[in-house]
Amino acid sequence: MTVMRERKIVVAGKTLALPCFFPSVSSIKTNLLPVDYIELLNAAAHPLYLVSAYDIASSCPENQHRIHSAMQQSRTKGSVVLLDSGNYEDFWKGNNDWCVNRFHAICKGYEHDIGFCYDNQKPPDTPETIAEDVIRGVLRDQEHAPATIVPIVHGPTKLLPQAVTKVAEQLCPVLLAVPERALGEGIATRIRSVRQIRRALNELDFYCPLHLLGTGNPISMIAYTIAGADSFDGLEWCQTVVDHKTALLHHFQQWDFMREQTEWGVNGSLPFTQSVLMHNLDFYAAFTRRMQQSTDDHALYDIVESFIPTAWREIVCNAFEEDK
Repeated sequence: MTVMRERKIVVAGKTLALPCFFPSVSSIKTNLLPVDYIELLNAAAHPLYLVSAYDIASSCPENQHRIHSAMQQSRTKGSVVLLDSGNYEDFWKGNNDWCVNRFHAICKGYEHDIGFCYDNQKPPDTPETIAEDVIRGVLRDQEHAPATIVPIVHGPTKLLPQAVTKVAEQLCPVLLAVPERALGEGIATRIRSVRQIRRALNELDFYCPLHLLGTGNPISMIAYTIAGADSFDGLEWCQTVVDHKTALLHHFQQWDFMREQTEWGVNGSLPFTQSVLMHNLDFYAAFTRRMQQSTDDHALYDIVESFIPTAWREIVCNAFEEDK
């Protein structure tokens, strides 16, 4: 059976074009407080972003109020707000005080359009038991969430195609997520893994959009989109500075080399950090629009030629060819 690639999904009554990118907000390896990033995304009326439930719960009461207000305003403007489980932050901070009940409390108290399940990062060891565990978690979390809960599937690379298919055929999710780090080592291996997952999902009688967690590098997004991924989130937008001409990422402090690419480097209306962030958001907004148009036109390989350097192109294209 051949299923057609979806060009959009509907989330909480809002239409979201695919492929898409959710700028992630996190307290891990970032310079500002989560509330500062959320308020900037709201002020920019960015069409979509991801917020960690852990970071909301860990904020002081004043900042929780500011976060609640900013998320509410964003949704009123039409933005799609994705609530993450917070297990990423809990893992890196190692506090061991984050639990599913605290996640459910945030789900109930903060307006959002879609949410990831409270994922098990130490999954069972067979596709069947992985799927059973994920499905059980999604159904549990959905009882406590006003928004649609999306499954996250963890597991060994070789088990993912079977596991995600079993989850998808039971839940028929609007989106299904897999961590990029679970796809293997190296970009070529990860491209092949995405193709294998997409091939397995396409055996179903409906199209299941695939989200990759922790993927914010534009070059990787191009490759994974061609391989069959549909949605991404990542912190690169607030950790690095992107060259609009090449889509390559550079150290945050090297913005001086690219600051004239957008008005944010010329008008001096914002402090340095916020100017870089707006410069990056402008890129990601335009970049995803171009990927969406290229997907519609069946011309994704044109983006490969535009942004992926010639010396790298053979590696990427070979990964596609090897998996046929």
